[in-house]
Amino acid sequence: MAAAADRLPALDISYEDDPRVLKEAAVEDYSLHVVPHTWRLGKFRLTMAWWALATAFFYMYFSAFIALAYGTRNAIIGIVLSVIAYALINTVISKVAAENGLTVALFSRSMFGFVGAALVTLIFAATCIYYLVFEGSVVAVAAKEYIGGPLKLWYAIIIFTTAPLVWRGVRKWLDRFNGALLPIYAAMLIAVVVWALVDKGYHGFLPDAKALPGTDVPWLQAFTAYMGLYILMMFAMDFARLGKREDQRYHAAITFGWLFYTVALLLNALVGILLVSTFGISFAQLAGQESALPVDIVNLTGLLGLLLIFVTQTRINTANLYLASTNLQSFFSRAFRLTLPRTLWVLVACGIGYILMLTNIFSYVLDALNYQGIAIVAWVGVAMAHVLYIRRRRLALDRMEFRPGHVPAFNPAGILAWVAATAFGLVVKITDDVGSQFWEVAGLIITFGIGFGVYTLATMVARENWFVMWRPYDPVKEVDDPWAARIRCHRCDKYYAAQEMDRDPTAGHQAICAACASGAGYQAAASRESAHHKVSDMAMPAHVGPSAD
Repeated sequence: MAAAADRLPALDISYEDDPRVLKEAAVEDYSLHVVPHTWRLGKFRLTMAWWALATAFFYMYFSAFIALAYGTRNAIIGIVLSVIAYALINTVISKVAAENGLTVALFSRSMFGFVGAALVTLIFAATCIYYLVFEGSVVAVAAKEYIGGPLKLWYAIIIFTTAPLVWRGVRKWLDRFNGALLPIYAAMLIAVVVWALVDKGYHGFLPDAKALPGTDVPWLQAFTAYMGLYILMMFAMDFARLGKREDQRYHAAITFGWLFYTVALLLNALVGILLVSTFGISFAQLAGQESALPVDIVNLTGLLGLLLIFVTQTRINTANLYLASTNLQSFFSRAFRLTLPRTLWVLVACGIGYILMLTNIFSYVLDALNYQGIAIVAWVGVAMAHVLYIRRRRLALDRMEFRPGHVPAFNPAGILAWVAATAFGLVVKITDDVGSQFWEVAGLIITFGIGFGVYTLATMVARENWFVMWRPYDPVKEVDDPWAARIRCHRCDKYYAAQEMDRDPTAGHQAICAACASGAGYQAAASRESAHHKVSDMAMPAHVGPSAD
């Protein structure tokens, strides 16, 4: 082994960022790479970028829908419990992402394996596109109501004008854009609420709303309903990877924690319930129709209401479209070895979204989101158990293995847990009797519990090769600081953080970056190399290194 190591090609190392990589990152945001510390955002800038998700009309609509279905008091209890649950989970997710700089796609490799993680990115992208369609339709309907014209034309205008807003990445554009719109949104929302109260009078917060007949545990059903929005956990990871390590406590509380969810879920809920009560919108009008409230707002306040809706939905849809594009890029680069610029996937996501709008998606979009939500809740359960496993083994979060040549194709523990939890959720939802409340009360809670529990049990008997392929010649161990050092990739000729680099067994063990290492030939060669070397022949892999904490 020592003689072989002496014959390895020398690493081309730099301690400066590659200007070509920085230019690429201004658009791509390291979507296929680990985010180096030099690309991390300041506290306020990341907060402004992420808080775009706090202003969606969907939160107002959904809270009013829940209040009309379960009663206002029960809805508020469920929402407060949801704020607590979201804050606790995202405290963990934001810390993990800031430590390792990984997207959901890259992080999932450590749980499901290189191939197994591909489905996660597809589900993530599809859900983002559904929300893009759902939220974009609100602006389109409001514009048609105020200006007139064919709705199909407004669909096209709204969805394709969002594309240029996300061509630049979070660091170079979205933080500034959404930060500038935030005070405008707040001022206009206050103006619309005051206008509605002056014109319609104060009628309370749906004081007559009561739980529908047959509702067993309405406050718990309200809480479970908000579990269907756990896609926000994935959203949080893809944004939190851009945060600095030293800002973790701030982000855990303000950016991704209790303050954000108090505003996004609770404050928006109170405003939504108040406005629905003020306008006298019924359960039948609201069910399956997010546009009912925006239409009433525009009819009352005219241009002010239209501008409010445009600002709120544009902010949320920049995040939806950005994440749809990054996950489409990740899925196709892995599943079909098709590596294309993220800007192209922005247009693809817009095109898919527009086609879905033309197919009357609103007749089935809520069901689609419900079914996808099952898989996402299962993913969150597995992710929490995975972090617990890492902590239990005292492993370093910033050394979590994700490199294509160092993770197996499938991780039995993650696949088993995710499939078992998702299958349970799907079967129960499909077979639950119409008069039964079992799914609404406990379905997603048990789905989360199965994902968490099965993974935890599986890791207690897991083998190390479920998580890591043992291979020699690891460049991470050849540099003094894998986060500070940059190594040139022999394929793309660019310098990336040593943290993501490997040696290519198909090219004389020259250095290769994580994106270039995604090819099928490389995977097969890495697997063969791993199979031909005993554990005793090489140093321990990064996955089993001591904790950095």
